[in-house]
Amino acid sequence: MTTIELTDFIKFGFNRNEAIVYLSLIRFRKADARQIIQDTKFHKNIVYDNLEKLIDKGLVSFIIEGGRKVFFMLKSKTISSYFEEQKEEINEKIKLAKEIEERIIKSTKNISEKQEAEIYRGIKAVKSFYNETLQSGDYFVFGAPQESIDIMGIDFWKNYNLKKTQKNIKSYMIFNPSIKDFGEKISNKNTKVRYFNNNFEPKTEIHIQGDIVAIIVWIKEPLIFKIKNKTVSESYRKYFDFLWDLATT
Repeated sequence: MTTIELTDFIKFGFNRNEAIVYLSLIRFRKADARQIIQDTKFHKNIVYDNLEKLIDKGLVSFIIEGGRKVFFMLKSKTISSYFEEQKEEINEKIKLAKEIEERIIKSTKNISEKQEAEIYRGIKAVKSFYNETLQSGDYFVFGAPQESIDIMGIDFWKNYNLKKTQKNIKSYMIFNPSIKDFGEKISNKNTKVRYFNNNFEPKTEIHIQGDIVAIIVWIKEPLIFKIKNKTVSESYRKYFDFLWDLATT
């Protein structure tokens, strides 16, 4: 029998706890929550929460036996069916996103107000940009990829988020699913994080703050195209609000 690895389900977009609970149920085929708690060593709240997530995905169901819930995994082809549905949803969202991008382009084509633009290149310049963001109030971000962590280093982001918290700056961010573990670590009352659906991993990041829109390209020598323009910022903010409603928690 082929071994099923935890990483297989994490690649599907399951969070780590959800994958562990599902693998436990696969081993039992049919089990009550107590058996899964003993097997995973998780607190009962974590087990029940992730069982609910798996039920919502249509991968798990339950019956009542002897006055207790007994959970069981549905037939294996349900996994592929679930991701087929996700694929259809993602394709629809990408289509809508492209339509909104076209509207943004049209709405900003004939902007007459004063516009300032700057380009930042390299890690030191990017650090300078992020220091500036700590002086400018709340902000919105979408499209943060794994490369942003790989290039800047985890310590940079930890320090940045600490300073942001100290200044009571609020942020609303839509991350790529590949860095969900990091997003869960930094999420707090001032840092709200949601995620694009699986398989949607944009390599650029958009940072919206006041009248500023920064397009960050996470390559070996990162680039930031920073535009200061109220109309452009408002257009991207509407785009963010649209994506925020579609993003998952």
